[in-house]
Amino acid sequence: MSRVSSSGDPRAPSRPNDGTGESSVRVDADETTVGHRPDRWLGWALVALALGVATNSLLGPLVTGAIAYPFPETLVNQTVGLEAVSLAVVAPWSLVAAWFVLRDHRAGPVLALPPAAYTAYMFVQYVVGPEYLTYSWVVAFHLGLFVLSGAVLVRAWSSVRSASLPTPSETRRRRASVGLVLLTAFVGLQYLPAAGGVLTGGPVSDEVAAAPTMYWSIALLDLGVVVPVTVATAIGLLRGASWAERALYGVAGWYLLVPVSVAAMGLTMLANGDPNASVGQVVVLSVAALLFTAFAAWVYRPLFARARDRQGTTERTTG
Repeated sequence: MSRVSSSGDPRAPSRPNDGTGESSVRVDADETTVGHRPDRWLGWALVALALGVATNSLLGPLVTGAIAYPFPETLVNQTVGLEAVSLAVVAPWSLVAAWFVLRDHRAGPVLALPPAAYTAYMFVQYVVGPEYLTYSWVVAFHLGLFVLSGAVLVRAWSSVRSASLPTPSETRRRRASVGLVLLTAFVGLQYLPAAGGVLTGGPVSDEVAAAPTMYWSIALLDLGVVVPVTVATAIGLLRGASWAERALYGVAGWYLLVPVSVAAMGLTMLANGDPNASVGQVVVLSVAALLFTAFAAWVYRPLFARARDRQGTTERTTG
């Protein structure tokens, strides 16, 4: 028997309610797709990504020091904090995403987006930041992880079945869009000193001068990729674009992982007595990381609302 969507057209794809009690379309008996085969390639690629990220952290200055980066003291401390988050958060997240993918849970592909985007973002910096003057197996290893993360990102994006995702209400779309604008503003504020320098043509700070390639690679990624993608997603949500609903999960997850890693960098600098450490900056970044985590949890929550919970919410709203 065909299900009739809210538009009355039995051919139109039906989608579950977002758990807010608004715009109820269909209540699934389960979050898995009957008759749909799990994407085993994506699942095992996520396992490989988790192992690669964990291995890199274990080989770096965090644990064994087998990989020695030609960095100044500040960047070494930041790398330690980054690799701690990669090992404790990103690698396990990838494994959890793999588990959901192999179970063919609707959350699997969207959970795969943040760790893949995080790894691609970070390993651009791992490849170009050290400014290697000799050929090294480390570059090949990092390049391989970058390629793998890109492949996982593309595969995860194409594997998201929009019809299985919760349908956000107009209110939820607007709130998510506002949240994304605030995230964009936070990133932009980090570059206010640089904007002033562009206007005056002044010199970069001593910290930037010690590793200019690393700084400019991060600026390129933040201002050339992250900010435009976040703004586009915010606009897409307001216009009701289905692609923006998918992108929201990846963007929100990325903003969880990266600020947490940056806060960990600052904490490591403080713990090691780094001359460039700032208590105020660590406090700001830590608070931001907590807020971004709360936003991501809000975004992801409807994915895990059970069918009976969605049904009950709808009945309370319509009754």
